[in-house]
Amino acid sequence: MYENKDQLIQNEILILYILDKLGIGVSELMLTEFVLKPGLINYFSYRESLESVVKNGYAVKSRGNDGQDIYSVTDLGKVTCRTMEQNLSPSLKIPYDDLLLREKDKLTTKMTVDAYTFIDANKNLSVRCFIRERGNVVVDLRLPVPDRETGNQICAMWKKNAYALLPKIILAASGEI
Repeated sequence: MYENKDQLIQNEILILYILDKLGIGVSELMLTEFVLKPGLINYFSYRESLESVVKNGYAVKSRGNDGQDIYSVTDLGKVTCRTMEQNLSPSLKIPYDDLLLREKDKLTTKMTVDAYTFIDANKNLSVRCFIRERGNVVVDLRLPVPDRETGNQICAMWKKNAYALLPKIILAASGEI
């Protein structure tokens, strides 16, 4: 865990700082990878700090349409971050500022293409194919399938060819094909 209360506060301010600088909701996985990348915070201290900022209303955890947790800073968190930012030690802040400069575009424009087979509420086998951009689901297709093998084939094709398939799906849905 953390060594002392000051370290916990630094970690909390850092998480708010990162969320504020990103300016968008970010998936739990992306946030975790980003915070741990410089190697300055251990995973357990990070998790404790993240849970604390959510519990205290400085950040919010919401569930994306695809079931992933998305984190974003609240207005209270922004004010608190800007008030407390000067308490971040330069040895902690500078590496993250550099990382934000190098990777912000990659994080904010990162698209997630995924698909999986599942059994729906009516006990029918289906696939879900989606594209997420900047933490928001922009495409969400659910299709019934006759068997798991067909579902897995559709998922594999979607993951490999989503951007080529999408215009065809849109045309088919509009009746132009």
